[in-house]
Amino acid sequence: MGVAKMTAIHPMFSVVMCCNRDDGFLFKAIESVLEQSYSDFEFVIVLNRCTDQLYESVVAIDDLRIVLLRTEIGQLSFNLNVGVNAAKGKYIVRFDADDVCHVDRLKKTCELIEENPDLDMLAGSCRLIDEAGTITGSRILQSEDWRRKLKYNNPFIHPAMVIKRDLILANKGYLGGYQSEDYDLWIRLSKVEGLKCVFTGFPMIDYRISAFQSKGSRLAYSEVASYFFREFLIRPDLQSFIGLFLTSLKAFFRSKK
Repeated sequence: MGVAKMTAIHPMFSVVMCCNRDDGFLFKAIESVLEQSYSDFEFVIVLNRCTDQLYESVVAIDDLRIVLLRTEIGQLSFNLNVGVNAAKGKYIVRFDADDVCHVDRLKKTCELIEENPDLDMLAGSCRLIDEAGTITGSRILQSEDWRRKLKYNNPFIHPAMVIKRDLILANKGYLGGYQSEDYDLWIRLSKVEGLKCVFTGFPMIDYRISAFQSKGSRLAYSEVASYFFREFLIRPDLQSFIGLFLTSLKAFFRSKK
């Protein structure tokens, strides 16, 4: 693992993106971050189990805000931890290699933090796009009891989230899951007393729906069911049981094979 480029010592934001291959969207995603209207950020890119050709193509991008890391472990939660650990920003801005950042994403995030100085997490909304980049819909998040909603479905859009770095570190980072590492983090953060999460209807990203995604797979649902099973064994209660029951049903009846 090596650092190819360094950036500011203490930026406000660290955009963290992991990637192990380019499905044709990577450089558009990178460009959308580098073109942000807000400038106080670093861009931590963790390339994992990728080809030398892909690595060299990202190294060639001439921008001092990029912090480029490389690992040989092709597992998302591990590489997210690598990125978060290397990050210098107060806030981690999650992003995926097939999506597109709104040009004012970081500017809007900064404004919302100024309005809510005790904010721990910011849950952004998104527009939905297809493989060609055509807008096909939207997902608008509203303020809600996200802890209660967790047992029914994922209340957040992971690549549109902003989380205090210290909050992630204090809760042991991303712990596992091949395809659902964020759900496990939300379950654990839901037990943090006093945590303040702000929801915004601002479309932080264009979220790409494509054939390359694992969303809705049987493995993803099974992993989430295992998280609720863990919670139920630790502290048997109705909330954990409902979460376990519903996600188990989804694994059998709603999942992609």
